[in-house]
Amino acid sequence: NSRGLLLSDPAQVQPFLAALQRALAAAVVARPLVGGDPQDGRIETVADPADTRRQAGKVVHASAGQVQRAVAGARQAQPAWDALGGRARAEILERAADLFERDMPLLVGLCVKEAGKTVANGVGDVREAVDFLRYYATIARADFAGPRLLPGPTGERNEISLHGRGVFACISPWNFPVAIFTGQVAAALAAGNAAIAKPAEQTPLTAFTAVRLLHEAGVPGAVLQFLPGAGPAIGGALVNDPAIDGIVFTGSTEVA
Repeated sequence: NSRGLLLSDPAQVQPFLAALQRALAAAVVARPLVGGDPQDGRIETVADPADTRRQAGKVVHASAGQVQRAVAGARQAQPAWDALGGRARAEILERAADLFERDMPLLVGLCVKEAGKTVANGVGDVREAVDFLRYYATIARADFAGPRLLPGPTGERNEISLHGRGVFACISPWNFPVAIFTGQVAAALAAGNAAIAKPAEQTPLTAFTAVRLLHEAGVPGAVLQFLPGAGPAIGGALVNDPAIDGIVFTGSTEVA
C-alpha cells in the first residue's frame, strides 16, 4: 500500500510542508515530450485556480507536427516494449511508484497550486497514483509474463498469451491530475502498449512531472509521449488518428 502521512501530527506535517515549499521553489514548465525530448513552442501561463492572479507554472502546448511525430515514434517503439515482457514492465512500474513517493512533496504541491486541492486531498491523489502503479505492476507480472497453459480435456495442448494492442491515447481529467492520469498510462504500459498522454489543459504541470518520473523509472521516451494542449486540438487529433489503436478517456461535459 502507498505510504501515508498523518496530517494531524505536527512532527510529520511540518517537515512535509517545508519540503513542499522547497520543491515548488523552481517553477515547472510543462513541455511536450516527443521521444523523451522536451519541445519548444509558445510558452503560456498556468494560473492558480484559487487566485488567478497567481502563477502556478508555465506550459508549452503541443503542435500538430509534434502530435504526428509522437504517434509515429510510439508505433515504432511499441513492439519492443511489448516484447520486453510483463515481469520487466512490472519492475519499471514499481520503480516509478517509489519515485512518486520520493517526490510526493512536489506532486502534492502542484496539486495544490494547479488544481486547487487541499494538502490532504493532494496526498490522497498521489497515494492513489502509487497504488495504481503497483496494482498494474502486479497485473503485468501475473498475466503478461508468458504463455499460460489452458485445460485440455481431450488431450490437446492449448496455451494463451496476452500482448499489447499498439498505441493508446490516454486523455485524463483535471480533478485527479495525478491519480487518474497515472492510472490510465500505467494500465496501457503494463499491458505492453505505448501511450500518448494528453492531460487536461487545466493541469499539465502535475502530468508533466508524473511523466518525467515514469521516464526516470525506465519507461522509454518513445513508449510514453506527452502532449499537453487544448482538448479539441490535441485530443481531437488523437481520437481521429487511424494510427491510434485504443483510447482511454475520463472526463465530464460542461454546459454553458
